Amino acid sequence: MKKLFLIPLLFALVLTSCNDDDDEKLDPPVSVIDAKMRGDWTNTQIKRVYYSDQNAVMFTDSVQYQTTFSFNGKQLTVTAPGNAPEVMNYSFPNPNDSTVIELQRGSDKGQYKVASVSDSEMTWLEEKEYAGFPEDVPDSEKTTSRKGVYTWKFVRKK
Repeated sequence: MKKLFLIPLLFALVLTSCNDDDDEKLDPPVSVIDAKMRGDWTNTQIKRVYYSDQNAVMFTDSVQYQTTFSFNGKQLTVTAPGNAPEVMNYSFPNPNDSTVIELQRGSDKGQYKVASVSDSEMTWLEEKEYAGFPEDVPDSEKTTSRKGVYTWKFVRKK
């Protein structure tokens, strides 16, 4: 008799554990750019150009990357080879300009301009006033530019 009682109980447990409410609901895209960005991308390169007060190029360099950026509609997970994933929120804060994306982790925020996005490639631009270069030296050894322009290149992961 106990076995007959356990079968309906197990069946009820299986049915209640398959609840659709457990699935995380994705926010609808706020723009075409937001819709196209969703999914996994590889950041392959960041090109850095530093300009003087006279708008002359002072220094240029680039770095090659293989960092994964995964966009799910609310959060961005960045995974660099050999490092733990970092999770941050992202949004499109300007309803009149859907090309501006803002990344936020804790109190740190950064804004980027989505210069282009297709089904296979994406490019972001970031500008920093009075950026120092070269990137890999201590701050005390950097030269200050009037503006640093960073071009981020991505390809969609297959």
